[in-house]
Amino acid sequence: MPFVNTPYHIKEPILAFLWLMRERGYTQANAQKALDKHRLTQDNRPISKAEKIYGNVMLSEFVPSSIPHLADIEPLFYNDDFAIYDKPHNLLTHPKGRFFHYSLNDILKSRFGIQANALHRLDKQTGGLVLCSINPKSKKALESLMQSRSIAKSYCAIVEGRVKAEILINEPIMTQKHKGDLAIKSIVSEKGKESRTLIRPLAYYKDSTLIHALALTGRTHQIRLHCSYIGHRILGDPLYGVSEDKSRFYLEAPNLSPKEHKALFDAPFLCLNAYALRFSFQGSDYHFKSNAPFSFMPHFQGFFQSHTFL
Repeated sequence: MPFVNTPYHIKEPILAFLWLMRERGYTQANAQKALDKHRLTQDNRPISKAEKIYGNVMLSEFVPSSIPHLADIEPLFYNDDFAIYDKPHNLLTHPKGRFFHYSLNDILKSRFGIQANALHRLDKQTGGLVLCSINPKSKKALESLMQSRSIAKSYCAIVEGRVKAEILINEPIMTQKHKGDLAIKSIVSEKGKESRTLIRPLAYYKDSTLIHALALTGRTHQIRLHCSYIGHRILGDPLYGVSEDKSRFYLEAPNLSPKEHKALFDAPFLCLNAYALRFSFQGSDYHFKSNAPFSFMPHFQGFFQSHTFL
């Protein structure tokens, strides 16, 4: 669901962030964030942090809604502090801008309340595990684990060609600011930030390889770009390792059917999966794995069932 504009009438002067906390149930951090992003306005004028408000105001809020065809998506695991979701391919993690886009956040907040949040982001096309906080009291501790890279995240992917040995890809990555409709794509550039990805082959089928990938840094589209850069594009990738014409076609018509996607990009979806999460939290060790990430390629399913590689 997009952000919805809701009018409110405030009878007595009050600091804006206090009103958000007392009347709308925001945490102090979320109240400050809403004001920083100009989501509270009066007569089309953004309300500042230190400003008192009185009279009619407009608040832009994310309102979760049910997704009929995804209503059966349940968390893989949850407790009082966090939930783990196995996100499907072609579903946003967070809402995109203020447009109408369903996202994992709709499912999450509908189940656990407005204070629940995904703690990291997967590309729309990437499936797999997402860690979500559901308790504001433990959110900071979980965010600290994420920021310190104390949460081990492993990916698996199916790439073109045969990867014959473990490869450490050490190529700097930067985003493109002046590429128009293709600015969404990152590029390898000497001007970019240090970026390292470790990949190793797990199994083969015809001219494709199932790989295990570790993103040792966290750049946008890092695994996708690095695999393409060494000549092993990820099957189903509509942005990397394909012509710009095909990428533009995808961006203009992103809701291709699996059959149409396969005809253009060699697989019904991007064959990249956030397969495993491992971390310790409040004295307990956790290890989660995604379920059957590439079920359309049954020749690799036996490998997932018979090997513990993460």
